[in-house]
Amino acid sequence: METPSPVPADEASILAALADPGRVAAVRDTGLLDTPPEESFDRLTRLAAKLTGAPVTFVSLVDSSRDFYKSAFGLGEPLNTTRQLEGRSFCHYAMVSDGPLVLADVTQMAVFCDVPTVKSLGVRAYAGIPLVTAQGQVLGSFCAVDFKPRQWTETDVEVLTELAHSALREIQLRRAVRESDALNRRLLEQLQRVDELNRALAELATTDSLTGLRNRRAFDHSLALELAIVERHRSPLSLLMLDVDHFKRINDRLGHDAGDQVLQMIGQVLSAGARVIDIVARVGGEEFAVLLPNTGAQGAFEVAERMRLAVAQTPGAHGGVTISIGAVTLQDGEAACSLYARADAALYSAKEAGRNRVAQA
Repeated sequence: METPSPVPADEASILAALADPGRVAAVRDTGLLDTPPEESFDRLTRLAAKLTGAPVTFVSLVDSSRDFYKSAFGLGEPLNTTRQLEGRSFCHYAMVSDGPLVLADVTQMAVFCDVPTVKSLGVRAYAGIPLVTAQGQVLGSFCAVDFKPRQWTETDVEVLTELAHSALREIQLRRAVRESDALNRRLLEQLQRVDELNRALAELATTDSLTGLRNRRAFDHSLALELAIVERHRSPLSLLMLDVDHFKRINDRLGHDAGDQVLQMIGQVLSAGARVIDIVARVGGEEFAVLLPNTGAQGAFEVAERMRLAVAQTPGAHGGVTISIGAVTLQDGEAACSLYARADAALYSAKEAGRNRVAQA
């Protein structure tokens, strides 16, 4: 059959197409440049060779300065290894043609005299189907080559055209898979971010921002859990209520910044003196609470004394600071509100007795 469209002889049109940023971006966006052979593409070139009888068939992706062969059947060395070709190629002419480029004998056309593969490989006949995206970008071509003059039949061109469509679908499928993977990664990142934000919000909801200790809400929740454990295992549970002595005087005399520093110091001292299972919280302005699981009255008193002494012995820029502590141990069947009330009463007793001491109730 005759060439169905004129062979473009305008070098400028080829150079413009090779350098076109949109086209080059589309080629590189396939993600196939410099990738290893794949059976799904090799199956198409083998089938093309079998159906047309052409000794060489290939899928060419035309980058700005080279042709990369994603699949090639029948190519000898070094092309079989390098799988790319630099310099002018017949695929460049196919790229700027209006449809299939079908050449029966390239040596009979002066425009192809300088195509290197005419001399280096002995190419005489060529049939190429442009691989055109839905956006009109030419990625390359699906080609067949013969080393002797050849009259390509209408069936040959139809076979190559159908296989070119199949190759283009394979390219589009890989892009869709990559986009899906990228979308999944972005969704996973967003979910991780949401999870981080939820954890941060949960921490804000349960943490005192000044001292980093648990707040009253978190402490009440922990107490409810511990009461449930006590009910099941009959283990002892004690509660310490602590108050900073003369805290209002510190704020009035030295300012609220100094008062905040005192509260932070006490939070650090209490945390340092607590066990892993103990629960330390700031439950009010200058009030702290310590929940002591598996701890009876004597143990609670000893812990309270250690904490009281640790605070009193901690040097500070604002002079000596002391705390008063009320220590109570859970009674059989006692509710949380009653435990709190008794701890508050013991704390009041410690203050009434002169502060900087531990009182039990």
